Amino acid sequence: MLSLFHVLHGQTCVTKERIWSVSAKRQRQVIWLRDGKAAEMEDKSPNGYSCPQMDSLFFVSEICGALKKIKRTGWLRCQVPLPESDSDHMHRCAMCALLLTQPADPRDDYSHPDTAKFHPSKVDTTRLLKMAVSHDLCEALASDITPFCDPKKVASKHETEERAMQEIRKVVGDPLGKDLYELWHEYEAQETVEALYCKDIDKFEMVVQAYEYEEEHLKDRKEIPSAPDDPSSHPPASPPVTEEPLRTFFMTTNKTMKSPLFKRLDRDLREKREKMLTEKGWEVTEQERQQPQ
Repeated sequence: MLSLFHVLHGQTCVTKERIWSVSAKRQRQVIWLRDGKAAEMEDKSPNGYSCPQMDSLFFVSEICGALKKIKRTGWLRCQVPLPESDSDHMHRCAMCALLLTQPADPRDDYSHPDTAKFHPSKVDTTRLLKMAVSHDLCEALASDITPFCDPKKVASKHETEERAMQEIRKVVGDPLGKDLYELWHEYEAQETVEALYCKDIDKFEMVVQAYEYEEEHLKDRKEIPSAPDDPSSHPPASPPVTEEPLRTFFMTTNKTMKSPLFKRLDRDLREKREKMLTEKGWEVTEQERQQPQ
């Protein structure tokens, strides 16, 4: 059953849940709905991005709705029970973005030249909030591609997401479609302070979720006699979260945070995690702790 709509001009892209195809005719868009029926919509605008026939309901129900069904790839790989969706992830990212509406915390040092730009007073918090709540919108069409996915998918990740955002822009229509497209581009470029903050938030939310899954599902070390004595020697294939800590998520983000605020929160979380794992009888490797940049 076809669930969304075309992305790639003149091609067909198949994922686990979606098939996208495109009409070869110009000024014509075919959208495949869940019931397999095709809805044809003509775009009368010269730039192809503002189409009055494409209403907000399709964007909210089909595109945003897909994000509620896409389970995050990393959690599936680690066999997490009832893993979060893309929407779950972006909702808490938005909540993290709201922290920047607060006055600067005295524990965070913004006096150095490389950290001064992160002072909350210098951040466009409205733009950051919009970016945080939409930064993975492309995954409604492109799916959640991680570094552990098929190498060909990883290599073409940016191109796939770019085309997905172009199609989403057409569905939404400008000016909102243009704004969403530009927010995604800004996030990918990682040049503005809002984009840098959003990346911090994206990674911080991930490690918070990893900690919560470990706390909820990871068994005590003594209950798993087959667990490796050396924490760094676990096999490449990810064991289920019930039998092994989610080490990779912490090892790949140990130097990620750039802002004083999220660097502090990340450090506090890792210390809290280490205490929790120690109580369960698990060791924590040095690579899992926050590293100096």
